[in-house]
Amino acid sequence: MVCGQFERETNMADKKSGMEIQSVEVWVKEKAGSPLVVHNFSEKAKQQIRDKQQKKAKKASEQRNPKEEFLANRYVDAKGRECVPVAAVKKAIICAATAFSKDLKKVALRQAIFVDSLESPGSMLAPLHLADGSPAVGAMREDAVTIGINIRGLAYRPEYPTWKIGLRIEFNNRLVSLEQLLALIDQAGWGVGICEGRPERSSALGWGRFERVVNG
Repeated sequence: MVCGQFERETNMADKKSGMEIQSVEVWVKEKAGSPLVVHNFSEKAKQQIRDKQQKKAKKASEQRNPKEEFLANRYVDAKGRECVPVAAVKKAIICAATAFSKDLKKVALRQAIFVDSLESPGSMLAPLHLADGSPAVGAMREDAVTIGINIRGLAYRPEYPTWKIGLRIEFNNRLVSLEQLLALIDQAGWGVGICEGRPERSSALGWGRFERVVNG
């Protein structure tokens, strides 16, 4: 059963716009049996795209270094903590709207909520923790993946069997109520998920599912 508790809820009024903005703090953790697998867009991959766009001569293929690729595929903040992008959580919440009434439109919802890291506001990365609060460290996994059209390859990515993150979510109470927001978070964790292999993707591996945490 999905359940949750919120440490703080604050109200802010914008007199000029007439909006009533509320915020809620929540922790979410992995759903049992559903690991989190992330795949960051590495600097090496970005450089390869830049070189192709600038029509630079293609370099000879280098020998692959699985450990190097695995490390590059992590999300790491300025303090060296392994993280997950909070944008992935917002996307999951928005996608969850399809499971509710037609009155809850995705377009309006995108403008009605703002998801931020509880521990690193403004960084757009939420540090990953274990259940006891210690930093989570990803383990390297090797997976067969499809690259382009009908091309198979191997990907080396970090996996977190157990994890939790702290979020601070602001929402426009005139467009979405607290009760609706909580229901969206629950639905997002159950049926959408975040990052690689999540239920909403065609691969539907069932990875990245989550639930709200009791007592943080």
